[in-house]
Amino acid sequence: MDRFSKFNPLISFSFFMGVIALSIAPCIFLSFVSIVFTNSFSIVFSFLFAFCYYFKLSGKNALKMLVKFVFPVVIFAGIFNMFFAHYGKTVIFGVKEINFTLECLIAGLFTGLMIGAVIMWFFCYNEVVTSEKFLAVFGSAVPNLALLLSMIFRFVPLMVKTADEIKDAQKGIGADEKGLKNAAARFFSLISISLEKSLETADSMKARGFGSKKRRFYSSYRFRVSDGFAAVFIILCLVYLFVAGVKTYPQIVFSPALAVKKADWLFLIVFSAYSIFPLLTDLTEDIKWLLLKSKI
Repeated sequence: MDRFSKFNPLISFSFFMGVIALSIAPCIFLSFVSIVFTNSFSIVFSFLFAFCYYFKLSGKNALKMLVKFVFPVVIFAGIFNMFFAHYGKTVIFGVKEINFTLECLIAGLFTGLMIGAVIMWFFCYNEVVTSEKFLAVFGSAVPNLALLLSMIFRFVPLMVKTADEIKDAQKGIGADEKGLKNAAARFFSLISISLEKSLETADSMKARGFGSKKRRFYSSYRFRVSDGFAAVFIILCLVYLFVAGVKTYPQIVFSPALAVKKADWLFLIVFSAYSIFPLLTDLTEDIKWLLLKSKI
């Protein structure tokens, strides 16, 4: 059982938005104040803790996703940056007058790690913050927008599931699955089914009187004492990390030469504590359970 998912939906939503923003921050250039978040070590920590939490939530699916999707993204980002960016002094190889450097490769790998970390945090978000919880967060303030966004978030996994069903049906009747023509046929079938389901949803909502009058929203979630402590922890961590992220000096420099500077250990400790918060929450519950079992 995931104890973190038992927190108030506002806590879970705030945590994921914060950790995703902090994962992207090292690669964001804020031109309006000429500031760069340059704590590149935090990308590695974010990637590691995102994978650990997703592994706890989905088990072997996390390993499959890591090998089939995340690692190729990381490698592609590294190679892409090396071929299309030209800076750095450590030349790996050259083609005519163009040099491909180690600095560009490592910078690209860090970008790939950032993308992979964000992807895995979004996977964790989808496991924890369900459409019901999303509606609980925004339903009372902007009910129509919350419902619209919830339907949009649901649409993507629904299309993936439908695409798999179409492929299985094609396989079941013995049709050839390979080739651009068959892929196009599956794609057009997917579009047709999606449009049909959209019309069915619209008719169902109209039959239930959606939009005829102002809606009232009910939520069964209550804000408890434990939610208050979690909220204080999240707010304090986010305030410190964003302020320190703006003021900190570069941790890793990629141009003109690769250089690792002294790490801001306090920043990394706070960032690690924030990122590992869901796992620590579950760990405390596991320890309590083991202690109770030992007394039986």
